[in-house]
This record gives sequence, structure tokens and C-alpha cells, in this order.
Amino acid sequence: MNHGKLIAVSGILLAVACAGAPGPAPVGTFVTGTGPTTSFAYGVPSPPTALYHIEDSLVVGVSMAGADFETTTMTLLTMNVVFAREPTGIGAIGSVVGFDVTSSNSLTGTRVADADDIDGPLAMILGRQGHLEVGAMPSLDSAVADLTPFPGIAFDIFPRLPGYPVGLGGRWTDTVTWSVADETSESATRTAFTYTIVGDTLVDGRTLLHIGVEGEVSMQMIEGVGDALADQRLTGTATGYILWDRVRSLPKFSEIHRELEGTNQVPGAGTVQMRIGGVVRVRGAG
Repeated sequence: MNHGKLIAVSGILLAVACAGAPGPAPVGTFVTGTGPTTSFAYGVPSPPTALYHIEDSLVVGVSMAGADFETTTMTLLTMNVVFAREPTGIGAIGSVVGFDVTSSNSLTGTRVADADDIDGPLAMILGRQGHLEVGAMPSLDSAVADLTPFPGIAFDIFPRLPGYPVGLGGRWTDTVTWSVADETSESATRTAFTYTIVGDTLVDGRTLLHIGVEGEVSMQMIEGVGDALADQRLTGTATGYILWDRVRSLPKFSEIHRELEGTNQVPGAGTVQMRIGGVVRVRGAG
């Protein structure tokens, strides 16, 4: 989810923690049978590059003082990632090669951002089971900094994996927490994921491992200075699936739907009701 729509994040650092091409998800043919257990982990692919297409559609609804309004944001991002072995894991450097954001609501009109507003790479260290350390993120021009998709995007691209063999129907759980902060705000997101092996699926002649995803999400954001602090808290769900490429040791496709509801305690405005809905799709080429 593009949490950057809710908070200005220019100059932020991402804590150690824990989007897809336009159009419908790929449709595969499931292979029946129990089959053997599967051990899988991230590795350096051959060739050591992957092109990711990310689509993030987001609707934020706000109810305050008897009035309702929505902000609709669509983000399209293409990023080339180069992988290399590092002493502490797998180094991954992402360079933006395409970027377009359109955000609109009835109060403020339409705002846009494109690749000319971006500077810098997405640099991270990826563990074999998907534990991430993000060292640098692209920054956006200050006028459109709140439209950034980058604070959570690494965790959308690289989901967590089990450290042991898993068979058909097998499950594993993991809790992913990440946070961002700048001079006037801080935000933390926590998701308790359950992953389930559904089975093999054939997509474009390639056998991929289908993994179901369910998550319980909680998010808090504090914004402002001094006594003028707004406190936003939301909870909800994240559901979808991942298609894992055993040959490349990387996800080939993922689709996650998120639905959250909560409140924002705003100084001078009281309690604002909020709801967030959207889907993030990530497609890897290669």
C-alpha cells in the first residue's frame, strides 16, 4: 500500500523490518496432488537482474463534520533491480526507469508526479528468507513528496519465506514491521502474515508455486509538532497471493488487497473517520 499518500516523507529513513503491471492477474492451471515438500529461498538470479512493474491503486475515504470525501491515487512504477552477493545477504539496487502518479479528490483537485521528480536508487540487503534492511530510498521533489510509493515498496516486492521445507497445504507465519519518520511525523505499520502453499500453477508455460496470503494489519501515524499532534490509527486485512519462480529464486507475481478502517484524532477537528482500500500488484520480468 502506498502509505506515502497519508504522510509527507521527504528525507525519511526506513527501519529494518519487514507493486504489478496494469491489468488483471495472470490465470494459471493448478496441478493436483500432494507432491513432495518444497524448500525455497531468495538467491542471486541468472542473469542477476529483474525488471519489476508495480501498480498501486488506493482509495482513502474521510468522514468529518458531516462531510465525506475520497482521495483516489494510482501509481505506476517500473524499476530495474540488480542483485549481487554480499557478506550479510543479497544486495539489491533498484533504479527507477518509469514512474507516474495521479492523485485526485474533490477538495484539492488532481496532482501528478513522474520520473523527473525522482532522485536516487532503492538500495537494500535481502536475507535468504526475505528479511530486509533498506539503506536508501529514492526521494521525490518536496512539492510532491507525499506521493512517494517507496517507504513500503520493498516489502511488497519481497515477501517472507519459511526457513524449512513446506508441503502442499503447509503454512508458515511471520510478522513484518516497518516504520518511517521525518521532522514532523512518524508512521509504523505491522502485519501478521499467514502464508499457505496452494500448489503448482502453469503460467505462460512456466510452473510457478502458488502461495496464498492472509494478513492482519495495524498502522499508526503521528503528525505535527508540540501540542498540535494528529494521531491516526487503522486496522484491517491484507489478502492475496504470490507466484514463486523456483528457477529464478524470486517472486514472479503478487497481488495483495488491503482494507483498513480507523480514526484520526485531529487538533481542532475532533475525530475523523477513515477507510483505506486498494490493491498492489507486482510483476517481475525475467
